[in-house]
Order: sequence, then structure tokens, then C-alpha cells
Amino acid sequence: MTIRGIAHRGYPVNYPENTLSSFQAAIDLGFSHMELDVHMSKDGIPVVMHDHTIDRMTNGTGEIRQYTLEELKQFTIHSEEKIPTLEEVLAIAKDRIIVSIELKKPKLYPGIEQKIYDIIRKFEMEDQVYVISFNHDSLLKLRAISDEIQLGPLVNKVRPSHFRLIKKMNARYFAVNCKAIKEKHIKKCESMGVQLVVWTVNTIEQMKSFKAYPSILITTDELERYKALSLG
Repeated sequence: MTIRGIAHRGYPVNYPENTLSSFQAAIDLGFSHMELDVHMSKDGIPVVMHDHTIDRMTNGTGEIRQYTLEELKQFTIHSEEKIPTLEEVLAIAKDRIIVSIELKKPKLYPGIEQKIYDIIRKFEMEDQVYVISFNHDSLLKLRAISDEIQLGPLVNKVRPSHFRLIKKMNARYFAVNCKAIKEKHIKKCESMGVQLVVWTVNTIEQMKSFKAYPSILITTDELERYKALSLG
């Protein structure tokens, strides 16, 4: 059975976040969606990591953009895993799970929008991938590149201007901090035919409150807790 929910950075409670093992665990648990974060190496390869530096997750230090992919692959995560490329992640996700790509700090990476789109198109996953970002100008660049790519503004607070932006970029998704959601926002997204995504929902109480609104797509770190509630 497929669990309708978004596995945040894979399954970070039990595996190192944003790694192939973490994403594989989300797939194996039967989640419908997973979320990942993308930066770009010095030689222009999109790689998957939350931070723009490698300090927190690897045995190295410095910014991702300071290293080529070959150099990044020399570092390890939890002593055994490597920083994955976006291509490596999409290869295991194809035809198995919908992928949410968060574009992180795109101003640091000129041309990353085209690179992301080219990889999605290479894997023929336009219907299986959507891109979110706090940088809405970057999403508009993606829309200029492709009419087909699925997009979603990412916000901490909901403003009326966001719904105008959604129409402008023809976005299919709207990703909102769970603390900022009100019932009027849920109804507005439903009336617009936009998929409302909330993040990050980890307690049983939060999960139950949002599951009262079946249209919402819930993002969680606690995959097995969420699965147990969904199947209960």
C-alpha cells in the first residue's frame, strides 16, 4: 500500500539525511513522495545536500561550490556514504516515488535552473518531479525554461501575494511551514486546484490535525510513526 506523504530528506530519523540509503528507505516504506535539497558543485553538477557547506554532514569542510564532483566524492557521510548527485537519486526514484526538489540558495549557482531541468528531462520524469524554493525568482526562471515543469513556491508565512504568484508561474504546488497554515489557506488551495504541502510534521498530534484535511500533503521526518497512523 502506498502511504500518501512526503519523506523529508528521505528517512532522516534512521538514516543520514539526503543519502541514497535514506531515500531507499522511504521508497521501501511505500511513501508516495520524498523531498531532497540541491546545490551545485564547482564543475556544475547538481548534488544532494541540505546545507551549502559540507561541514555538518561529512568529514570535510567548506562550501559545495568550492569542490568538483570528484573532490566531493572523496568525503564521507557517517564514515561510509557519499554525497549523491541528483542523477543518482532520480535513478533510484524513477517510476517508484514522486520527488520534490528544493532548490537551495540558487543565487550561489548561476545556471542551476537549466541544469536541474535538463536532468529531469533526461530521466523523462517531468510528471514525477516538482521543484520548490524560497527563491521565487528562480522558480520563474524555471517556468521560462519549460511550460511542463511542475513548480511550487516555498514560504514560511502565507500572504495574498503568494496566490497571485502561484497563478503567475502556473504552480501546481504550494509548500508552507505547518505553523502558518489556516483553514482559509486550505480552502483557497482546494478552490485553485493547487496541492498544498505542509512541513515538517513530526508529532502524532500534528499528524492527526492535518490528516483531518485529506487534500493536504504532509511532510515528515518520522516515517514509521506517520505510516502507523495512516494505516491505523
